[in-house]
Amino acid sequence: MLTTSGPAPVEVWRWTLEPGEEYPSHPHQTGVVETVSVTAGQMVLVVESTEHAVEAGQTATFNGDAPHTYRGSGTETCHLIMTVHIPPGPGSAA
Repeated sequence: MLTTSGPAPVEVWRWTLEPGEEYPSHPHQTGVVETVSVTAGQMVLVVESTEHAVEAGQTATFNGDAPHTYRGSGTETCHLIMTVHIPPGPGSAA
């Protein structure tokens, strides 16, 4: 994981998900935006109980303040890059 500093930090994650593997995430603070880019394989992104298929070469962006789950799908390992954009805190100069 890489993290930038400053008033609006961004986390950058490189992940793999095996077929059928799930990673549920609790809602983040209001204003967090996540972007998931699949570089190989496929996955299902579940946001507020709605499933979205994301395949190699596709990107999904969603508000991270909702319940969400990442699930590997298909027959191959899913490789993805995820960014988490964290809003500036109170009193930050954006």
